[in-house]
Amino acid sequence: MKITHYLILLITILAVKLYSQDTIIVFKDYASFTSMTGEHYDKMLGYTNGAIKVNLILQQKGVETKIKCIDIWGFLYNGNLFRTDARTGQVARLISKGKICYYENGIAHLKMIRDKTTNETFSIGYYCYVSKNLETNLVPFPDPNSQVSDANKLLRRFKKDNPEYEYLFKTMNKPYQYYEVRQRISEYEKK
Repeated sequence: MKITHYLILLITILAVKLYSQDTIIVFKDYASFTSMTGEHYDKMLGYTNGAIKVNLILQQKGVETKIKCIDIWGFLYNGNLFRTDARTGQVARLISKGKICYYENGIAHLKMIRDKTTNETFSIGYYCYVSKNLETNLVPFPDPNSQVSDANKLLRRFKKDNPEYEYLFKTMNKPYQYYEVRQRISEYEKK
């Protein structure tokens, strides 16, 4: 009977250890993502952000490494795909992929995954982004709290270059609130 208890305890400890480990794979470009030939890291220690750019602080075999997100295409963190905005060095988490790819602020989502919470705040980056597919650049939605932004111009250009999304954008109200954008994209994907 005691052996059974020890065996159950050992299995429980191993399961908790496996479940609690971080899994981080960093991809230099889209090709390394599609071939899954990225650099593997053992642990996410955190991140830093300057005025705009984000840097990941990772650990590999006990050695701390700092990765500039502007230098990478993206990364997987515990099964969640994050991409880098090539213009700003900000990161965004892929929320849905279908007729259009939808992303939300990466800093907030890194905190949620790390801290196992359901909502977080952030002080840099855009609320949400779209892209036509995983290969194309991220296009930010304008910040609903700021009228001055290059995101307005980028989103107008995206709409003009991709008329197939005309119906989707007609369903969205300004200012673009991420929770409404997420809902409209979800509804659009179901049609």
